Amino acid sequence: MTEKLNQLKFGAAGGFVAMIFTLIFEVFLLVKFVPFYNSLLQSVYGVGGIGTFEITIIMLASAIATLIMGFAFFWLFAWVYNKLLIIKVK
Repeated sequence: MTEKLNQLKFGAAGGFVAMIFTLIFEVFLLVKFVPFYNSLLQSVYGVGGIGTFEITIIMLASAIATLIMGFAFFWLFAWVYNKLLIIKVK
């Protein structure tokens, strides 16, 4: 018989992994595109674009949102998986 998944631990692990991947992706975008974006805004409007503080706040907010959504998605997956274990396949 297959063992049940611990929904809380599975959700926390999934949310944490999703948050780590989101932060890695955001750092990649920060290094790759923010200098271009800032120079574009400066050439068009004459003002600087996004500063370090704004980027930090955006990254923190998206990391928290990803943690919550990742937790909810993986917790729901574990819950459905545990419910499907009860169903016997003919």
